[in-house]
Amino acid sequence: MKTRLLISAFAFTLAQPVLAEGQNPMATGSAMAWQCAPCHGTNGQEFLEAMPPLAGMSVEQFTKAMLAYREGTRPSVIMDRVARGFTDAEIDAMAVWFEKQPLKQWENTSLTEANAAHQSAQTQATGGQK
Repeated sequence: MKTRLLISAFAFTLAQPVLAEGQNPMATGSAMAWQCAPCHGTNGQEFLEAMPPLAGMSVEQFTKAMLAYREGTRPSVIMDRVARGFTDAEIDAMAVWFEKQPLKQWENTSLTEANAAHQSAQTQATGGQK
């Protein structure tokens, strides 16, 4: 009985990192991109002087900017703090997603397009589960 208990405890200990990893997968680029929406617009399509659009930005340009913000080598008001919250893998995922977004002003985006983008982000964030 004691041996079985020790084996069970050992197996449980080994399984913990796997369980934790499976329960907290990295969010998709589209899901993380919603955090950028308040300043850069839905799908990164905002056109303001102080907030450049992220939609259509190359992977290289996005990644270089985010890493520079995170390292404190690019001046910013808030992006240095925002960038510190993302891992390299998360920055890469957002870069790939933003590069694929069409560069157009949000005002010209239809409600159907907005709903489709929102549903896509929700589906990816939940792994297709409802």
